[in-house]
Amino acid sequence: MIEAKLKTKSNFVGYLGIKNYSRIEQDLILPTVRRFFLAQEIQAYKVINEQAGFADLDFNRYNFDDFFAHFYDFIVNGIKKNGDNVEIVVTYCITLDEENCSKTCDKTHIRYDEILLYQQPVFYFIYVDRKDIFSCLRTMPVVGSTVIG
Repeated sequence: MIEAKLKTKSNFVGYLGIKNYSRIEQDLILPTVRRFFLAQEIQAYKVINEQAGFADLDFNRYNFDDFFAHFYDFIVNGIKKNGDNVEIVVTYCITLDEENCSKTCDKTHIRYDEILLYQQPVFYFIYVDRKDIFSCLRTMPVVGSTVIG
């Protein structure tokens, strides 16, 4: 049941394989993300490329140089200057690991953590509980042994 993700940069990012991912994404993940960023008053955000995902364990002194280049390529590189304004499209990733999310949003109660650049968030880990994923799966109509979605 555990699948190797050989193209990922991190050795520490966990994935959950679900056949009908689009329903989980539409019914659980995207609404969670929208609600979270609305509460944070952030309008411009994007999900990190799947192969670029990382975890707290990637921040160690043994591979920091390699990780920093990765961080620049996928997060900081998207920051642009437009006249006198700096435009930041915040990047996020969904995590199944509570250890990556030490904070809880006061308005939504969604667990998260952030990486700041000069006191400005540039990256968010947003936690989705596996229990919520299975609850969402259980609400999908089933015909025979096939989940319809």
